[in-house]
Amino acid sequence: MRLVATIAAGLLAVPLAAQPVTSLPGVSNDETTIPAGGITRFERGKGDVVFVLDRRGRWYRVGLNEGCLRATPKINALSFGDALSSDRVDRFTRVMIDGLDGSMRLTCSIESIRSSEAPPQVDSTSPVTLD
Repeated sequence: MRLVATIAAGLLAVPLAAQPVTSLPGVSNDETTIPAGGITRFERGKGDVVFVLDRRGRWYRVGLNEGCLRATPKINALSFGDALSSDRVDRFTRVMIDGLDGSMRLTCSIESIRSSEAPPQVDSTSPVTLD
């Protein structure tokens, strides 16, 4: 019986240990929303991540759906819009992205929004990493 209990305890511990760590330096662990009406700046992170600055001077790390930015090496314009959520940007808001090279407009979905310190492109002493 002890052997069965030990094996069961070990099997339960494996999934807990295998869970990915979601902590990122300088980025909140909590999901949030962005007040609508005034993204004043954006910076591209690695992969499908964009950092945006709202009109109140708050930075956010926005994770987009996987592969969304693969075809656009540089972003010319970024806008948020959705008829269903006009008072804030949330996970149901679509992101429209125009590439610098004149490529066609991409529409991405938001996977994650977290408050963030300024990215390193803005503050060289920032603890935030681009990925």
